[in-house]
Amino acid sequence: GPDGAADILLSGDDHNLVVYYDGRTVWAEAKQEGEYLVAVDLAIRIREKDGRRRVRWWPRFRIIDTADAKPDPAVAKRVAMYRARLSKALDVPLGRTETPLDSRTALVRTGETAIGNLIADAMRAATGADVALANGGGIRGNRRYPAGSTLTRRDIRTELPFGNTLVLVEMKGRDLRAVLENGLWFAGRPNGRFLHVSGARIVADASAYPGKRIRTVEIAGKPLDPERTYRVATNSFIASGREGFEAFKRARVLQGPRDGILVASAVMAYIRKKGTIAPKVEGRIVLK
Repeated sequence: GPDGAADILLSGDDHNLVVYYDGRTVWAEAKQEGEYLVAVDLAIRIREKDGRRRVRWWPRFRIIDTADAKPDPAVAKRVAMYRARLSKALDVPLGRTETPLDSRTALVRTGETAIGNLIADAMRAATGADVALANGGGIRGNRRYPAGSTLTRRDIRTELPFGNTLVLVEMKGRDLRAVLENGLWFAGRPNGRFLHVSGARIVADASAYPGKRIRTVEIAGKPLDPERTYRVATNSFIASGREGFEAFKRARVLQGPRDGILVASAVMAYIRKKGTIAPKVEGRIVLK
């Protein structure tokens, strides 16, 4: 890092393909899902003079595209076996979407999306909450579903792979507003904390200072009351207070992370019950 604590930093989770060297520290990251490998070869020269040992080194980066990699036959056979088993459990139709869905990473981390609204609506329906919140960083499919697509259990598990459970809390309106502000902290730039909402409508100024971006918030069609208590559904990741969502730590827990079903299961049940869904972008979050 900047203080010289590390010479080589190998990072992950941010989904970038990056190599960097500033003369002191190496940083390498290989995107996601094994699409690339980043190898760092070090040319190291050691000199000893007058009883002192001097080490000089220089990185050589190799970015390897795995698209043409040939799988090991034994491993490929085992993978095929597990895929066949999973197919029986996952390739089960749930329902049909009349509208297109798009879970590409850049979209679900920057603004309102139909699939984000679907997930948030399912969370609210499963809990009876006033408001439901789903973070864009938890939506991972990175794909499109044309209008008329049949959605399967595999699709939903692909979109929501982390095993987050449904959490229900009671919180004051002022804390709910702080949560919503945090969801817009990086407004205009892709970030996993961007929130998809159900039961709320937000108008915000993307050019305003972080933490002071929201102009208006309506809950069930009425202005948010800072002193009123609202029932809020979210996932166990957000409810833990991570990524700036500390306001959840002040909430009264009604259904804890070990009490609720998987968010993915709630979405599956919601689609199965309705049979046909038609989520769309409808102005729940307006960034000006």
